[in-house]
Amino acid sequence: MGPRQEHFRMLAHYNAWANDRLYACAVRLSPEALATDHGAFFRSLLGTLNHLLVTDRLWMARLEGESPRRTRLDE
Repeated sequence: MGPRQEHFRMLAHYNAWANDRLYACAVRLSPEALATDHGAFFRSLLGTLNHLLVTDRLWMARLEGESPRRTRLDE
């Protein structure tokens, strides 16, 4: 494995670690707390989590050599 692949592997492990921590905290919140509009770009914590999921899926498609379909980042 070359340095570029090792770099992407390290980033993928970090992303998984960060997602695990984030979702472990989010699961303790009520549906109402997740959906509360805080005026952020994606409005609520749920909207932000959704955005992270969409972008993870887009990057996975790119890394697997697929051309991701046109997707809104708040899909």
